[in-house]
Amino acid sequence: MQYRICARFLPFRWSLVRNLLIAASVTTAIAVPPAFATASSRESCFSSSAASSNSTPTSSACSKMGDQPAAAEGSSGAGEFAYQAGSSSVAFVTTPDRESAKKLARSIIERKLAACVNIVPQIDSIYMWEGKVTEDSEYLMMVKTLTSRIDDLTKFVRENHPYSVAEVISLPIQNGNPPYLNWIAQTVPKKVESQD
Repeated sequence: MQYRICARFLPFRWSLVRNLLIAASVTTAIAVPPAFATASSRESCFSSSAASSNSTPTSSACSKMGDQPAAAEGSSGAGEFAYQAGSSSVAFVTTPDRESAKKLARSIIERKLAACVNIVPQIDSIYMWEGKVTEDSEYLMMVKTLTSRIDDLTKFVRENHPYSVAEVISLPIQNGNPPYLNWIAQTVPKKVESQD
């Protein structure tokens, strides 16, 4: 008996589903793409007047990290940035608590040893220490800098870290968002080689 009652409503359910699918396809076909996906939104972020030779962002809606307009293919404009794979790196540093992570991160940025430090809270670390398996809750710092500054960063962390053996490991950045990588290169001064 229940089968007949449910079957009675089956044509209604199918027509409802069909109508929903039709409405969804019509809505998708006429939907306007989001502003961040259109080329005109990118152009609105930058001055494109011929009278202005400045290619810096003119709108507060633009990124704070030095987004530059994309140069046309084959052009050699001043806004063009060709990233050299491995010239920037991300270093990982762990700390025992939030306060030491924030203090160390702020010091690293103030000394221009890095462009940005992200602090990831409460990671679980399991490691061998003094012959025993140890588990700790730590904070992970992700430090974006120039590869040429990793040694300076490592030295600074060793001198200012609460651990006797501070974790400082780095990986080269092979590729990424060109304006962001350009921002790292512009923010962190290159290492000055001494002439001894």
